[in-house]
Amino acid sequence: MSCLLEEWKTKEREWKNKIQELENQLEEERSARKELELLIEKKAFCINTVKDNDKLLRFYTGFENYEVFSMVLDFLGRETAAHLDYQNTENLGEIKHKYKPGPSRVLTVENEFFLVLCRLKVGLLEEDLSARFGVCQSVVSQIVNTWIKFIFFRLKELDLFPSREIVQLHMPECFRKKYSTTTLIIDATEIYIEKPNNPDAEQVTFSSYKNSNTLKGLVGIVPKGGILFVSTLYGGSISDKELTQKSGLIEKLQYGDVIMADRGFNIQEMLACKGVNVNVPPFMNESGQFNESELLETRRIASLRIHVERAMERIKNYHILDFVPITLCRNGIIDMIFFVCAMLSNFLPPLVDG
Repeated sequence: MSCLLEEWKTKEREWKNKIQELENQLEEERSARKELELLIEKKAFCINTVKDNDKLLRFYTGFENYEVFSMVLDFLGRETAAHLDYQNTENLGEIKHKYKPGPSRVLTVENEFFLVLCRLKVGLLEEDLSARFGVCQSVVSQIVNTWIKFIFFRLKELDLFPSREIVQLHMPECFRKKYSTTTLIIDATEIYIEKPNNPDAEQVTFSSYKNSNTLKGLVGIVPKGGILFVSTLYGGSISDKELTQKSGLIEKLQYGDVIMADRGFNIQEMLACKGVNVNVPPFMNESGQFNESELLETRRIASLRIHVERAMERIKNYHILDFVPITLCRNGIIDMIFFVCAMLSNFLPPLVDG
C-alpha cells in the first residue's frame, strides 16, 4: 500500500509539473499572438492606420480629421450601415428602405466606409483595395456599390436650399459690397468618360469645348461656398442654357432670388418670368471692347465667380471622377457618385471667409 501511495504522489507531481508547463506554454502562445496581432494591425491598411494623422486622413478620405470622419458616419447611421444588404445591388430605389442582416462582415463599418472613401477620393482601383484590405475583389465591388447608393439616398433626404434670410445672415464681406442680394452662383462642369461604342451616345457625349467625350453637370453654391445644388449629368454636347432648363434648378428658385453666372448662361429671359434676376459679366459692345464701367463689372463678377470654380475643383479632387469608364455610366451610378462627391466636399472648411 505504501508503495502505491508513493507512486501516486510521484505521478501527481509529474502531472502538476506537466500542467504548469502547459500553462506556461499557453501563456507564451497568448503573448506571442498578441504581439502578432499588433504587428498585423500596424501593417494592415485600415482606418486605424491613418486616424491619428490628419494629413493622411485628408488624402485618403477628403475629411479634415478623424472627428469629421466619425461625425459623417454617425449622421449616415452606423447601425443601418451594419445591416446593409449587399445582394440588393441592382434596385436603386429600394436601398434606402430595404436593410437586411446579410452575412457576417469581413470589415467593420468604419473600415467599409474608409474603403469607399479611398475609392472615391484617391480613385484606388478595386484590385488595389482588395489587396490593401485583405478581401476579394467581388466583396470590394459589393461594398462600394452598396455604400454609394446608401450615402446617396441618405444625403438626398436633406433639404439643402436655405432661405434668403439664412444666405444673407452668412453673406461674406466680399459679396456685401456690390452683390449683397446674391443667393446662388452657378456654373457647369464636365468630367471625361470613356468613348462610347454606340455612335449616337458618342455624338451626345462629345464636347466641342473639351474636344473629348464628357458628361456635364450644373453646380450651384451659396456665396459662402457651400454646394447646395448638383444636377444629373448629361452628355457633354448639351448647352449651358439647355442644361439649366433640364437640371431642375428653376423649380427650386423663388421670386426675388438673384443668381450669378458666366456670360455663357443665356438664361436671363428664361428666369425673368419667375422674378429671378441673373448677374452675368457684360457682353462686348459693337466695337468689340468694354468701356471702363463694363470692364470693372466683369472683373468684379469674375473675382466672385471664382468661388464656384473652386467648389467644382473640390468635387474633382475626388479622383474617381478623373476618367469614368462606360460601366459606371450605366444604371445611373455615375450620377450618384458625382452627387456624393459634391456633398462630401461640403464637410471641408468654408470656401469663403468673412
